[in-house]
Amino acid sequence: MSKTNTEAMQQETQAPEAAGGLKLDVRVRPIAPMGNLLGYASVTIGDSFKIDGFRICSGEKGLYVNMPSTQDKSGAWRDVCWPVTADFRRQLNDALIEGYSTAIENLQATLDATRGTAEKPSVAGALKENAGKVKSQSAKAAPAKKEQER
Repeated sequence: MSKTNTEAMQQETQAPEAAGGLKLDVRVRPIAPMGNLLGYASVTIGDSFKIDGFRICSGEKGLYVNMPSTQDKSGAWRDVCWPVTADFRRQLNDALIEGYSTAIENLQATLDATRGTAEKPSVAGALKENAGKVKSQSAKAAPAKKEQER
């Protein structure tokens, strides 16, 4: 996928400011589902600090967010960052899941708009169709004009 297509698929959402006055800018990249993985996201906190690698997943209880993680030498996965307070974790999870929902709605709207244009006949196609009809019709003789006397 080209860079421009990838950028077009990213959706940005702004969450309300937290109690500490932090603004969250969320970018979500939905993907074709792979197991329970539905998309990737990044968050910019307060226009100052960006975190990449969030994973939006589905489970039995609905959507949830996995924190960015890396694999250690023993093969275990470890989160590389995490919210310190439960309140900020809730705000971060809500913003990411809302961003994912918005991205999916935008993709669906784009798909619906694309399908709508595919169903409409093109102008060139309509002209060709009408030209074929005109050719198949028998030519009628034009009525003779009466010459006017001077």
